[in-house]
Amino acid sequence: MFSHSTPHDFKPTLCIPDEEKSCFACCPPIRPVGYEHIHHRTIIQRILRENTREFDSQSRRMRPITGFSCWALGYLDKDCRLVGCLLHPERHQGEDLRFLTDYGEKCRRENCPESRVFLGLPLEARRFWLHLVKDLDSFQYSSHRFNPLFRLLGWGPALLSAIAMEQDSTPLSRDHLSKTYPVLESGPEPRANAYLLKGIVQQEGIGSLRGASFVQQFEQFSTDLMPRLRSGSLSSGAPFTHLLPLDPLFLDLLRLGGGIKRIHENAAVTLKAQVDEQLSHFIGETQ
Repeated sequence: MFSHSTPHDFKPTLCIPDEEKSCFACCPPIRPVGYEHIHHRTIIQRILRENTREFDSQSRRMRPITGFSCWALGYLDKDCRLVGCLLHPERHQGEDLRFLTDYGEKCRRENCPESRVFLGLPLEARRFWLHLVKDLDSFQYSSHRFNPLFRLLGWGPALLSAIAMEQDSTPLSRDHLSKTYPVLESGPEPRANAYLLKGIVQQEGIGSLRGASFVQQFEQFSTDLMPRLRSGSLSSGAPFTHLLPLDPLFLDLLRLGGGIKRIHENAAVTLKAQVDEQLSHFIGETQ
């Protein structure tokens, strides 16, 4: 999540996100599902030190990645706090050396959904949400278990920007966030439900998300809605859902909530009208 490719003489940016930590959750790009570096911290710290030391003296030659470790993943700073790609073009005057791992194309195109949402936030909103992870190191920041932003960013930039604005960019503690907007952390899966929550906020405002009772009502609404999506879709020979020219959050609702991997555009538009109608009915009932 976020950029982890920085030269030794870097200037901190919000995408690092700062000089204390970086994200290397998706390096290398051949890990098993559920794998997290933090579970093997001691071993990986040793490997990172070895990679960094050997990289400074090695010649440029093709060395394909084997196993779950990449020889080009190392420390980017002398204090061994930032972890990232030693072959990235930012470290080599614009020359991209990632092809040397034989996974260069995959490394170049990898861009996690969370990073795309984060980069879509205004700068003040980025600062607001990064306050939640200010005390994490690179291993914790790269962990779905320790870093709450992996889940929170699934709600999309519009909702997260609105919350930051509602709070006047005044940072919230993790505990305060959970008590004020419990649906964000204890509600249903974010990416599958972000379209629904965005619609509620657009009609009723951020205040409608507060309170534990809303979480229960929203979870029940989502649970009832998803099977209706699946039963109403005919997708044989249709385009992939995520490629349709519709709201990306709605397409995530179809794919991740309704399990619809392929669907014709006209069918998707019909489903969207039905979802919007049911969402309006839900909002009316909860007023």
